[in-house]
Amino acid sequence: MSAKTIGQKVIEQLPPALGEWLELERFQLHKPNIFQNTARDPAFDIRYLPQNCQPFLLPCFWVPRKYLYVRGEQAPAAGQIRFLSGEPANERVLFPVHPSAIDHYRAFFREASARDAVAAGLRIWAVPTSSTRTLLAWPDGAGDRAVFIKTSLHSPIFGDRRVSRLKVGRSIGLARVVGDAGPMLPGALHFLREVVGFSPRGLPDSGAVIRVVPPEVMSGRVRLAPLFSLLGGGEGRQPVLLTLLERTGMEPVKWVEQVLCATFAPLWLEMSLGHGLILEAHAQDLLLGLGGDGLPSGQFYYRDFEGLQVDWELRRARGWPAPHDMPNAWAWRETYGTWGYRYCDFPWYKWRISLYNYLHFVLNEIEVSLREWHGRGLLRGPKCEEGELTMLFSRHMFAAIERMFGTRIDAPYNIYRSLNRFVALLLKHRDPGQPVGNVPS
Repeated sequence: MSAKTIGQKVIEQLPPALGEWLELERFQLHKPNIFQNTARDPAFDIRYLPQNCQPFLLPCFWVPRKYLYVRGEQAPAAGQIRFLSGEPANERVLFPVHPSAIDHYRAFFREASARDAVAAGLRIWAVPTSSTRTLLAWPDGAGDRAVFIKTSLHSPIFGDRRVSRLKVGRSIGLARVVGDAGPMLPGALHFLREVVGFSPRGLPDSGAVIRVVPPEVMSGRVRLAPLFSLLGGGEGRQPVLLTLLERTGMEPVKWVEQVLCATFAPLWLEMSLGHGLILEAHAQDLLLGLGGDGLPSGQFYYRDFEGLQVDWELRRARGWPAPHDMPNAWAWRETYGTWGYRYCDFPWYKWRISLYNYLHFVLNEIEVSLREWHGRGLLRGPKCEEGELTMLFSRHMFAAIERMFGTRIDAPYNIYRSLNRFVALLLKHRDPGQPVGNVPS
């Protein structure tokens, strides 16, 4: 039996909707060579790139909790791998490790007298998602207990992707902020919860974070498509956007305006200037919700709290202070306030990065693809013009500003081409002392 056959048999343990999502994560990547320049690190085992990788047994070790910084808690629940086990006096943590990083942890595991989970009778399968370091993992024979695990990875191919003690604290702390906000947030946006993370006391630059699969995906009620999968394909796989256009019969520009502009522009504005929560809005962290008919439901999903940015001053002025006992409060700025380089402490810069991610890596990339597909005869109807989608998004954003702040903007312009000008406009409307209304779509 071939490795490919074995791999497919293991993946079939997953619920169908989760298996479909994993297929998109692995095989519908858009321009992967930009993010996977293997020449930068010839020593990296390319078998662990998502498009190459078959399911593998994930190295996991039971570690006494006293050797770890643990942030968050995994509430007792069926349907999840249990990462915390035992009574408080002798509690153990199931510590997962990316196979390429196992040598980095060997001395720590010896010091902590860690026990190999396989030797203890626990076999966990794993497959990388589009981010390579983040794995979908599940116990053998129990795909309905799958979780996502963000592991530490450090390679010139990807940069420093280690999950440090500060990043563990940030992820769990911001997940708590969003969880506490609950029903106040826009109903069109859902978050993939991050529930617990841990970092070795002797290796504070390394660790892992556990992210939960949404129950509606497990049940098959909702299917998810990362935005990059709209354009990614190859080797006989059709980009998801072409499939959706075939199903709806809509003109491409109208579809993009309805699904990705008219809905997301007011959503972004309400999150950023209404709630002080600024999304890392690129094509990997944003996912499109699909209904049972396979068509967009008007819902977006967001993953990776490490990339979420916060306008803390605005939130305090709205009466939403940070929850008590936030992880790593002793290093507040380093954990929650900054990316660590020039300008990134400022809300205007966080807005700029977020908008650029969406305008460039989502809408502009779709524009390029639509024109290419039109030239190849894959699409009919009017050709998408250069700058057309980003201008449509801009018009919906200006309309949302008018609704939120009661102002009038006489001459909308293309935000993508005048991003600094637009950020300056947002600054004029950002008054932490003044309440703002919701932005209906």
